[in-house]
Amino acid sequence: MNNNEWGLTEKGFRRPTYVECLNAIEYKARELFGDKANLTVRSPLGIFLRIFAWAMNLLFSLLEDVYNSRFVDTAVGTSLYNLGKAIGLQLLPAQKASGYITFSGTVGTRIPAGFLVHTISNLQYAVLTTGIIDSTGQVTLPVQAVETGDIYNIPASSSLEATNPITGLTGMTNSAAIDGGRGRETDEEFRDRYYLSTDFSGGVNADAIAAEILQNVEGVTSALVYENDTDETDSLGLPPHSVEAVVYGGLDQDVAESIFRRKAAGIQTYGNKSIEVLGKNGQTYSISFSRPTAVPVYIKVENLSTSSAFPEDGQQQIKAALVNYIGSDVSGGLGIGENVIYMALPGVILTVSGVLDFELSIGKSAESYSTENIAIGVREKAITDIEKVVIVS
Repeated sequence: MNNNEWGLTEKGFRRPTYVECLNAIEYKARELFGDKANLTVRSPLGIFLRIFAWAMNLLFSLLEDVYNSRFVDTAVGTSLYNLGKAIGLQLLPAQKASGYITFSGTVGTRIPAGFLVHTISNLQYAVLTTGIIDSTGQVTLPVQAVETGDIYNIPASSSLEATNPITGLTGMTNSAAIDGGRGRETDEEFRDRYYLSTDFSGGVNADAIAAEILQNVEGVTSALVYENDTDETDSLGLPPHSVEAVVYGGLDQDVAESIFRRKAAGIQTYGNKSIEVLGKNGQTYSISFSRPTAVPVYIKVENLSTSSAFPEDGQQQIKAALVNYIGSDVSGGLGIGENVIYMALPGVILTVSGVLDFELSIGKSAESYSTENIAIGVREKAITDIEKVVIVS
């Protein structure tokens, strides 16, 4: 191999191997010292040339890494994340799993915030808000894993115990999965998001703003951005030359800063919530966006017929599957403006083994059920929870 083909060439960067480096400098040594020069592995000159070849190989390896750091496919670590920053993409941090646990026991028993619950594998979860067991003998409270990582994602009806038992508490269960936990984003995951985002690099249109929010604001599960580029108020109520982001999940400040980073200069923002954002010029900007109105979805499953394959906690699994499909306060489910399609729900129920037959009805209240679809507005989102799902065998 001609050493003129080493390093940066028209075909890219080529790093020579250690053997190629050694052969090249041995060839040069014989040219300078003659063909009879002793270049054996134990001769002083031979030892020196091998050390030099090793150093050359390390140097070319370093140069190759520098060259590769310029490209998303070959960059790793900080170099890869810096490439993402060029298009506004940030590394996703580790997250804690979250969900709900229903506590059973004596009426009036107080479950304090910070109360710890653990699985049989000693995965701990902390109660986020204080609650009191009511006349039903139960109370459902939000919980969060004490540490980050996907190991804390557990299925519905997991075996749970109180880390420090309290008088009056007799049992607990998670009717829906506790999920959302993850480790810090890997290089491979970051590359996947990078390529999904290439169409919004430098973009300031509605899709670009939505992509910025979805990919860079922790906790956001759904986001839509509406745009009015006319000189008059449009049919959605947006004023002239404005954008409205409708966002479900995430912190208000994070959402506002994400919109500010991506929106075009001079374009006003619109929505039912306004947050102050400080620009690099020291000027304060009021960024508006909307939070969707929650549309409660009530589900009734009647005349449930099952086979011997139906698990003991089958009804809880049905409830969990329906909650996960539609979405709740802590899970995404259906997106903003996405209708609840009646015919889609039987398939969700049938994912639980042993289900043979049933009658299904849905509605926006516990007093009104039907077999009609539930229409969701452009600024609304369907949500439900285990209390809104009723199963009658």
